[in-house]
Amino acid sequence: KLYSTFMDKSEPLREFDLSRRVSAMGFCTPKALRLVTDGERFGVEFERIDGKRSFSRAISQAPEKLEYYAARFAKMARQLHTTECDTGCFSNIKDFWHEQVEISEDFDEAQKARMISFIDSTPDATTCLHGDLHIGNVITNGVEDYWIDLSGFRYGNPLFDLGMFYLACNCNPEALTQNLFHLSNLQMSQVWSIFCKAYFGVSSIGEQLEIKARCAPYAALMYLYFGNRDILEPEMKEFIIKSLDL
Repeated sequence: KLYSTFMDKSEPLREFDLSRRVSAMGFCTPKALRLVTDGERFGVEFERIDGKRSFSRAISQAPEKLEYYAARFAKMARQLHTTECDTGCFSNIKDFWHEQVEISEDFDEAQKARMISFIDSTPDATTCLHGDLHIGNVITNGVEDYWIDLSGFRYGNPLFDLGMFYLACNCNPEALTQNLFHLSNLQMSQVWSIFCKAYFGVSSIGEQLEIKARCAPYAALMYLYFGNRDILEPEMKEFIIKSLDL
């Protein structure tokens, strides 16, 4: 896996280190073997998983198995989010979000203070978080399922992870969803609905709407992060302001 040319070697080094730590905790993930470079880009060489495909690719190739993979993903996420993390080896997700708010140039100090207050109001937890939770970051060879892209692995409240998955399933333009996940927005919405039923143990539409309302502010934080890395589009900023009541 080679990173883009604008990324220095600190990012693949972080992924290499965290991937090894996650594997040592007992999670199934391709072994990180060594750091590599092609002279311009830096990256990580991982163990090859023969016949692998992501859950999103698997659904795109067999749409009739959407419910199967969505429920399977929910089970993996529940296991992740109920596993105590080694807080000596991994960082606190709240510290990460404090930093993202502080470096943002798109909001004034009063808005930033409200974001920090929201982050700090989230109940503390010391369970594992993926950091980029979605069905493109699990691969399978048909026998075993593997977590990948672990550079954001931290500990904290699962809502921070669920915000990312909520965003992936409910907030992206159709073209971006097709490009990233090889699925339509309708299919991703269906994945979210099945995931919610399996992950939270809910069944009614009302309960699912309540879960959406809980996850939306954490999805807004992800937009803040994407804006810090690139450009905060007007519709993204509007979503942040509305979801975080700024």
